[in-house]
Amino acid sequence: MKEKAIVLWSGGKDCNLALQLAKEEGYEIVALITFHSKSTEFRAHSREWMELQSKSLGIPHLLLEIQEPFAENYELQLQKLKDQLNITLAVSGDISEVHGNSNWISDRAQAVGIKTFLPLWHMDRTEVIKQLQEFDFEVLVTMVKSPWLDRTFVGRKMDSKLIEEFKALGIENGLDLCGEQGEYHTMVLNGPSYRSPILMNGFKIIQHEELFHLAEMNLSLDGKYKVPSLEKQKVCVQCGIPFSCYTQGCWCAELPMIMPMENTTDCLCSACLKSRINEKLIENDQKPIE
Repeated sequence: MKEKAIVLWSGGKDCNLALQLAKEEGYEIVALITFHSKSTEFRAHSREWMELQSKSLGIPHLLLEIQEPFAENYELQLQKLKDQLNITLAVSGDISEVHGNSNWISDRAQAVGIKTFLPLWHMDRTEVIKQLQEFDFEVLVTMVKSPWLDRTFVGRKMDSKLIEEFKALGIENGLDLCGEQGEYHTMVLNGPSYRSPILMNGFKIIQHEELFHLAEMNLSLDGKYKVPSLEKQKVCVQCGIPFSCYTQGCWCAELPMIMPMENTTDCLCSACLKSRINEKLIENDQKPIE
């Protein structure tokens, strides 16, 4: 039986390569997971772009908000993913330590009993680039940081010419070939597991302090694909009965939206949710649902 895994997802070159290597190892990828905070602005990694990747790959994509304290909240979310999706593994495209720290996701996953698969960890930078080329990934530079790079690099594809320029700049100004210190960021348009390429039909380049990045992008996907519904196993916080919910077409979407629902920390089963909704409807002199 295949191990079920999630892939930590930004849409960039490294997580795409890690996804491909995880699939070749035989892992069953059940979801792409993007952790973010309220302050995340998605300048380098467009949310719309990630959703198109999800459709082309045929893998559900979940955006999960993390609040302080970050370590505890990462572990809480990973525990929920473990319980709800029955995963045993988290895949990450991390390449090296940041500021000498240990691998963040490995530490968080270990705390909740999830294994990690880090196929790029400590891999030579030239080997990472070589594998991207061998798998024929179509990679676009979405953000650069000065003084390493200027706006002329934004929107360029990572072809052999650009890679040679990056190698030369590594000698000249210390640019990391894979952008591990934030020198540049990427998004992937196409790859071996994509059913259709994502098309970039237009964009603008804007500056934010020392950063230059894509904006006002016109993206499309050549093909109408549906993402499989992701079934989550949950336990009702009111009655304790297990139930299933889905990322698309869930039964709860058919019920009236009554907000707020005080003191509810997680999902309710169908019966308890209907009961709470009817309480609110009656309070507001409205007809309860059957």
